[in-house]
Amino acid sequence: MEIIQIDAAACNHDGLCVQACPVAIIEQVEGAVPRAAAGAADRCIRCGHCVAVCPTGALTNTLTAAADFLPVPGDVPTGGQTKALLTARRSVRGFRKAPVPRERLEQLLEVARRAPTASNSQKVSWVMIQAPDRLDRIRAMTIDWLTLDPARAAYARAAEQGRDVVLRGATALAVAYGPTDYAWTDVDCAIALTYLELYAASLGLGACWGGLVTMASRFTAGLAGELGVPDGNRVAGAMMLGIPRQKHFLIPPRNEVRVDWL
Repeated sequence: MEIIQIDAAACNHDGLCVQACPVAIIEQVEGAVPRAAAGAADRCIRCGHCVAVCPTGALTNTLTAAADFLPVPGDVPTGGQTKALLTARRSVRGFRKAPVPRERLEQLLEVARRAPTASNSQKVSWVMIQAPDRLDRIRAMTIDWLTLDPARAAYARAAEQGRDVVLRGATALAVAYGPTDYAWTDVDCAIALTYLELYAASLGLGACWGGLVTMASRFTAGLAGELGVPDGNRVAGAMMLGIPRQKHFLIPPRNEVRVDWL
């Protein structure tokens, strides 16, 4: 049975499914009903785009369950609303002691799992750390690494004075990781973390990239394990999360865009 099945009576022969397929497993002779190309079952990356773009619902893909598709919401933000979110978002470095409810963290992950990945590989995995004792150990191990790096001496001195320069008082730490031998782990995880960060801002939560933890995990024995990342994988990024103590009233300036138009 071919994985691409098309209701010929419903198909309007527009070829949109052919255009949308990233791996060219759907072909069409002009004016005819599209069909699966040779070897389609082995090459399909299960992205679901062929089903999603069909305006008449004529196409099904046996490798993507119809029940798993969601309707596109009608309340997509306007350009102005999206611009406001993107430009007003700020890194938060001060959090309240009250933890973020687990259901809110689950909402973040639900959105982040829909971030694009290379060839729809979906190799991004997560650890969500909330246990205070584990956060304390992660903080301490990162500070130990900071003390060994002269370039980060200011962080180490601030830590000695009692400032939390590592987690900034965050009550949760989201860690994104992927296979060490996968070429797109860092890129895929960065995109997913960005989805998570922006959605957190829309929910009124504070977020800040945990760059010190990420870097320390690559040079400190045992830290990746403390972060819950299994062997054969690498930490690609971490995100501090919490209920913000700060509110920004202004959008700080940034450098002009650097671009060459060719």
